[in-house]
Amino acid sequence: MIFAILASLLVSGLVQAVISPPWNLVVLHPVAWVPALWVFARLRGRRALLAGWLVGASATLAIFHWLPGTVSRFGQMPEIAGIAVWTIFALAMGLHVGLFAVALPRLRRAAGGYWPFAAAAWFCALEFLNPHLFGYLQGDAWYQVPRVFLVSAVTGVSGVSFLVMLSNAVVLQGLELRGSSAAAPWRAWLRNVAVLAGLVVLAVGYSGVRLEQIEAAERDAPVLRLALIQPNHTIQRRRELFKMKASAFAEDMVSLSREAGAAGGARIDVYVWPEGALRSHPALTRNVAALDFVRETGAEVWTGADSVEPGDPPVNHNSAFRIFGDGRLDRRYDKNILVPFGEFVPLRDVIPGFDRIRGVGTYEAGREVPKYAAGPARFVFLICYEAIRSGFVRAAIDDDVNLIVNVTVDAWYGDASEQSQHLMLATVQSALHGLPLVRATTTGISAFVDARGTLVAQTRKFTRETLVRDVRLVRVPSLYSKWGEWFAWLCIATSLLLLASAKPGTGTGFRRDE
Repeated sequence: MIFAILASLLVSGLVQAVISPPWNLVVLHPVAWVPALWVFARLRGRRALLAGWLVGASATLAIFHWLPGTVSRFGQMPEIAGIAVWTIFALAMGLHVGLFAVALPRLRRAAGGYWPFAAAAWFCALEFLNPHLFGYLQGDAWYQVPRVFLVSAVTGVSGVSFLVMLSNAVVLQGLELRGSSAAAPWRAWLRNVAVLAGLVVLAVGYSGVRLEQIEAAERDAPVLRLALIQPNHTIQRRRELFKMKASAFAEDMVSLSREAGAAGGARIDVYVWPEGALRSHPALTRNVAALDFVRETGAEVWTGADSVEPGDPPVNHNSAFRIFGDGRLDRRYDKNILVPFGEFVPLRDVIPGFDRIRGVGTYEAGREVPKYAAGPARFVFLICYEAIRSGFVRAAIDDDVNLIVNVTVDAWYGDASEQSQHLMLATVQSALHGLPLVRATTTGISAFVDARGTLVAQTRKFTRETLVRDVRLVRVPSLYSKWGEWFAWLCIATSLLLLASAKPGTGTGFRRDE
């Protein structure tokens, strides 16, 4: 029995890795949690907490298997430190599943035959409240199924997570009734199946309407021709370029951009270079090749670059620049959300030993997100994982923005699933807000994403290549853009009310009359 319990818990946890990118086996999702729910329903108190925690921790370990190597490379720490961070991270992120398991029996008593809906709401509440570093929710895995996923433009991703967990709970409820001859529980289950089917039909129906709205908006939308430049600057290659002449980064980017221009056919309006494509401010002499390139072609360059504000000591920023076709510079954007232990060391002056941790750089965060106008484009820069922080993205874009420009470095993560997961979470923002996104990275995955959240074109990982596409500049308003995470907060409020109203209960196993 112990073996069956552990196997059930680990199956539900580890299968999350193949449901997430790059495999995206979302066909497993509607039943993936059933083994764990089967165990949770039979346990109480500390055992339920530990069982849920095991599922959450194993899922986190499997999905974020790339974390130890990243910590070692990015934070320049020993490999054992990376494993320790990975383990601590998994324990912290997995705790919310333990809390879900502990309260599940109480919710079942409070909701009666409707308990699958209560369970789904409670899961979404805890998932949303979990202090995410990467912001990965269950529903995100459906990002390339727009016929369902576009309901997130109303509910946020939590709405899709709700459908996933509701399906699992309804399947379990049916399995519980095997061998039962009582009519009432079967009627309750059939009613829940019908409601679930109705919700799925509503999600598919709304998504279909949303697709038609976006298609209509794109018919008359202005077009901007962009080239995404992926130089394949691995960590080793970046170090080699840094040791070469000061102009090496700019000259390499210009060389690849010329190749894209020659192969692109029609005139390219903008070349998008990734985060850190230039190692210093574009106006410095070492970057004259970039300025000569835009003056020669008349095209703009949107690029990531380090910048330094003079002072004592100088202030470093991870920045993005818009270089006009005549070589002038627009207002600089400084990255607002820095990566801990990479771009800054938190509590450096408080915790002993933290002052010895060496990161990629010591940066100061920016405080604003400027809006840029380039012909018909109204865009914002988002650097690296800023583009996966839904609350930040929602605050950064206003009703006038019709394009998100994401520049990033993913070389630190190695050849792992992180690149696909990072791309997924950035792509989700297009679906939520109904606007296109372009993403240029140093080593992949660079991509064009349309207003549906569909990947129109993408590069491979660790390749030196370019992508050229026409981007239709649209913004199809969504309820999510206006109201944000209202659905998640509704799940929180509903769950708290049910938990407060539940009568005390004891024992294990299932109640046949639920």
